[in-house]
Amino acid sequence: MNALTLNLLGDLEVLRDGQPLPLPPSKKTRALLAYLALHPRTFSREHLCDLLWELPDDPRGSLRWSLSKLRRLADDPERPRIIADRLCVGLDTSDIDLDVSALHEAFEQGPHQAPIDTLEAVAMRYRGPFLEGLDLSRFHDFHSWCLAERERAMRAQTAILSALVERLAETPERALAHAHALVRLAPFDEDARAGLIRLLLILNRPREAEQHFQLGMRLLKEAGIPTGGALLRARRGTAGRVAAPSPGPHASDQTAAPIGEPAPPASSPAGTGGVGEVDAALASLEPEAREVLRWAAVLAPCLDPAMLGRVTGLNANRIGEALGAAERLRLLEATERGLCFSHERVARDVYTGITPSRRQVMHRQVADLLGQNAALDLEHAADLVRHAQSSGDPGLAAEAMVTAGRLCLRFFANDEAVRLARQGLALTERLSGSRRVCLMLELRDVMLSAAPLEDWETTAHELVALAERALEHGALAHARLGYQLASQVRWAHGQWTGAHEEALQAERVTRSADDHDQVVAMAETAKCLAMLERDLDQAAAMLAQARALAAQRRISHPAIPMALGLLAWHDNRLAEADEHLKDARTLCKATGDRLGEFQANEYLMMIDVEGSRFAAARSRCATLMEIGERLRDGSEAPFARAAEAFCRYALDDDASPLEDALPALRHADAKHRLSYLLTQAALLDLARGRPAAARSRAEEALAHAQTLERATEQLLAHYVLAEAHRAAGDTVARRRHAAAVARLEPGPVARWARHRVAELLADREAEGET
Repeated sequence: MNALTLNLLGDLEVLRDGQPLPLPPSKKTRALLAYLALHPRTFSREHLCDLLWELPDDPRGSLRWSLSKLRRLADDPERPRIIADRLCVGLDTSDIDLDVSALHEAFEQGPHQAPIDTLEAVAMRYRGPFLEGLDLSRFHDFHSWCLAERERAMRAQTAILSALVERLAETPERALAHAHALVRLAPFDEDARAGLIRLLLILNRPREAEQHFQLGMRLLKEAGIPTGGALLRARRGTAGRVAAPSPGPHASDQTAAPIGEPAPPASSPAGTGGVGEVDAALASLEPEAREVLRWAAVLAPCLDPAMLGRVTGLNANRIGEALGAAERLRLLEATERGLCFSHERVARDVYTGITPSRRQVMHRQVADLLGQNAALDLEHAADLVRHAQSSGDPGLAAEAMVTAGRLCLRFFANDEAVRLARQGLALTERLSGSRRVCLMLELRDVMLSAAPLEDWETTAHELVALAERALEHGALAHARLGYQLASQVRWAHGQWTGAHEEALQAERVTRSADDHDQVVAMAETAKCLAMLERDLDQAAAMLAQARALAAQRRISHPAIPMALGLLAWHDNRLAEADEHLKDARTLCKATGDRLGEFQANEYLMMIDVEGSRFAAARSRCATLMEIGERLRDGSEAPFARAAEAFCRYALDDDASPLEDALPALRHADAKHRLSYLLTQAALLDLARGRPAAARSRAEEALAHAQTLERATEQLLAHYVLAEAHRAAGDTVARRRHAAAVARLEPGPVARWARHRVAELLADREAEGET
């Protein structure tokens, strides 16, 4: 195996000696690596700047920054791979193992000629589409190249998998994995799915074969692709005769029964599921019962009598009579899951008997009713999405993706939330005007809560642009959401000046909005200002207005107690802060705001630390770890683990777990959380007579706090450094940091921190030190 491996199929991945390396956070830097890797030549710097950067971004400076990141990733001390001079840039891949190159080499060798072991090794490396999630659609030339490479890789992988399934026909157990992979890659390829069904039947797995038959037929139908009969032939060809000798020349030509299903009685009107027999059974029903059954087919597979009553307007007795009549005709049957159609074919025949335009209207009506249910569970959310997608209205479908995505976040189904949000964003391409902009913002909100950002700067820029467009359309609540999301992105990545500006703009745009939007905007902005330690008097005034209007209009929102708790925490009113933050945690939990729930618990833990209640703080960390591990892959889980390790240091005087936990928090690039824990650990080091360790932690904390312009952590870090230098006898350094403490103390520093420094200084003076 090569020392350096570069995998471009799926998410970009770089391995050194088999171990994954952390990637640069910038999408453009990773895109540059992939582009250079697949071209065995150098490019002019001008070409690369035009490819990936825009003029306002200082393209040449951005390229230099990206190359510095790539050198750390690709170069070895004695083996530079990034080749660059004043004019040109390239990547020497002669000793890099590239998955996509191996794929194309095997394809060009010929899938039917290359050794099977080679084909299997290549096929196993295909983890997904080429550079998945790295399209950069705003940059046309790169985007076009990426799409072409993606299509080329998919064709090669499809050909290799098809050849493997064919060449391994005598060993079906070995072929099966490749058949599954082929169907995942080409879900609408009828021949590929038919091959999978045949393998499953040969391996005596009829239930799975039937499931794939039903799924394949449904996908073709939904996509409007006419079936060529391959699925039906595969299903019938071996059903009921698995592992049996081939029939003799006089064997019956009669088609075997469906997989896993005994032949129904001849007396059943739905006996074979034939359209004519189902039509005859339907014709024997009263018109009202036929209408109920049509709605049942729309709601299939299983029927909800309550929903049938809502969509038909009939009472429970009449619904029951209609369903009973259909059950007597064996169109329906009672199962463990409730009343269902006697066979999927019966439901399909009833459904196809409804005109396409009416089917869309019916699906829309069901989606509208499901959307009114505030207590959806995941199963009903999936139904909402299905009916909305079948309604013919892309806007309704995108709205369903928002509702279902938010529900997934409530239950920590983050991957599913991302998938739904991406589907919704694709649907918004078919919309225009205000509706498109508003839905794009709501879907981006779901994605931000579900997954970490690959390029936070671009995302923040895009969110502000969407907020501006919402403002142009007069959609004030969504403009507020866009600025608020941009503020949160900038805050999370340490750009606090930008976060401050976007937070204030979020409040400004809703001053002429309705009362609810004004309350949310003022409370969210006050919360943001409190977290940033900026304009705290303005934050308190805003919050007072928000509370008064919320009380008048009976509006509740978790940002109100959260902001109250943060302001009380900053003012050293810890008991009051504790109560407000507990209220915020409860409201966040009730509304499914898991990130807000984490933040409320985070500050509750900090209050326990400030009160030296380290056992209670450690208990809070257990809750933080439970939530953080199930949230998006951001800084929450690393912070929770590092905070728990800090509490163990405080309780057991063992710093090794903290040292083990801090690198992951550094890698998450959460400077505000890292600065807080380093400062608290440095204070412990100082109290326990370890000035050297205190100095090291405080210097790192100070650097982060200065980057963030965070006065509280700066004050504490300077105090620790002054005391550490005192212990080392460095009078000059001690005076420098003491002067910084004196300079910062009158500023916007949290009163609890000012109180902590004053107490420590008083203790030292009481002990007779100067």
